[in-house]
Amino acid sequence: MITKFGKRFLTDFVAGNVSFANKDLAIGIANSIEYPLSTSNSRLGFEFYRLPIKFGGIDIDTSVSPAKYTAIFSATLPPNMSGKINELGIYPSNRTSKNNYDSRFISDFELPYDWSDTPNLDQTNYRVGDSSLTFISNGASSKEYKSTISGFDLVGYSNLDSLSLSYKVNDSNLNSIKVRFYSTSSDYFEFIFDDNSQGYHIQSINLSEMTTFGSPDKANINTLGITVVPSESQSSVSLDGLRINDEDTFDPSYGLIARSILDSEIEKVFGREMFIEFKLDVAFGD
Repeated sequence: MITKFGKRFLTDFVAGNVSFANKDLAIGIANSIEYPLSTSNSRLGFEFYRLPIKFGGIDIDTSVSPAKYTAIFSATLPPNMSGKINELGIYPSNRTSKNNYDSRFISDFELPYDWSDTPNLDQTNYRVGDSSLTFISNGASSKEYKSTISGFDLVGYSNLDSLSLSYKVNDSNLNSIKVRFYSTSSDYFEFIFDDNSQGYHIQSINLSEMTTFGSPDKANINTLGITVVPSESQSSVSLDGLRINDEDTFDPSYGLIARSILDSEIEKVFGREMFIEFKLDVAFGD
């Protein structure tokens, strides 16, 4: 589906005002229930990989009336990339302005020994990469796990930007998950993810919902904390990915041009290349 931005961008391209020679293919995990397809989509539901589009082609089907015109964009996913693909998006490669606070990945929850205490490796409940990490409460009490992060700066993000967490609730005992960004051991920002029904979730929270404890320094975040809050008895969650989304930066020549949701999930396994196509139907009427 071509987005509202995409319609404006492609019209500008036909008019000769912008370049579309270089394009990127964005890869995501969100399905139609978690992030429905809409012309107002400005990003993927949960992007976890992006790469340049290497080939372009067309297909014209004159066996139907009106004739069907399709643009085909192709890319090859490298051997070192893995994950379960549910959505694709097309972006221009170039911007008119540099943004130091763009959307970015914070954690893919792949390495258990990066954390204290050490969570369990989960090679069943995942979409990002080829595993997730299972965090377990301390019986009926909350339990926090911490990991060192470097170079994470919240200064340039606004209240309109969002934090997205992908996770699987493994039982009916979860109350919430608390995500904390520490600048010292007692100064931190906290987000509460409370989609607690059993099953897989992708939940996004605006930064306006962030709670501040102490006097944290947005420019010097050094530790990521994950707290599992149970309801009445022990609970476990498998965390898959955490990212921050730049929702409010407007660039007239950069944005999500088109988004597609796959009919069925495709798994890209580690160690093998995968050729992938994005077919974009272009309607010209009769």
